[in-house]
Amino acid sequence: MKIAVLNYSGSVGKTVAAHHLLKPRMSEAAFFSVETINQSASDIGASEVSQLQGKKFGELLEALVLEENAIVDIGASNIESFFESMSRFSDSEREFDLYVVPVTPDQKAWQESLKTVEALSNIGVQAECIRLLPNRIVADPADEIPAIFNYVKKTKKARISEHAYLFESEIYGYLAAKRMSFAELIDDGMDYRAMAKSETDTEKAKDYARRYRWKKLAIPVRNNQDDAFTALVA
Repeated sequence: MKIAVLNYSGSVGKTVAAHHLLKPRMSEAAFFSVETINQSASDIGASEVSQLQGKKFGELLEALVLEENAIVDIGASNIESFFESMSRFSDSEREFDLYVVPVTPDQKAWQESLKTVEALSNIGVQAECIRLLPNRIVADPADEIPAIFNYVKKTKKARISEHAYLFESEIYGYLAAKRMSFAELIDDGMDYRAMAKSETDTEKAKDYARRYRWKKLAIPVRNNQDDAFTALVA
């Protein structure tokens, strides 16, 4: 499977979705970052990220031919040049199985997200291949961003599921600062609670207790991602 993650709007969680949601659940997927200005996946700890410019779609096309699974994270600063370069190649919109458009409750962000859907539709991408992904959700995505659900229902130019969304959580900032993945935090085999209780050094004990806190916060967020991924790619 080959997935493009994109949005005309910046700061909607494209890189978070690509790095934390998609990459761990796509077997040996190659990771391409089409970004020249903003934060890319390599900045938050992702390894083996190939950096490209939006105008270099031909180079990306060559690389995709050689991959079974791939994720392409397209930054807002490069989306126009990406579409322009893409238009020079025959049936280029078919090179991706899915186009994932993260969207947040901020009005400007969801308006830009719908602009992204329109642009994809205009270049021939089928509705079933365009998936809106609500991000930074506190409770119910349909209640928090009703406009995108109404848009999908009315236009049928994209797909959206009430089960495919990402919760708002401070764990993403913590992992970015530590350049760490969910697996590295959760699956390290360390019992930080027991370590904190048995440690005689006060500062070390506090550090273990802090790590225990973050691990307990990360587990339900990763569970949310598991459910979101299943609903997103269905």
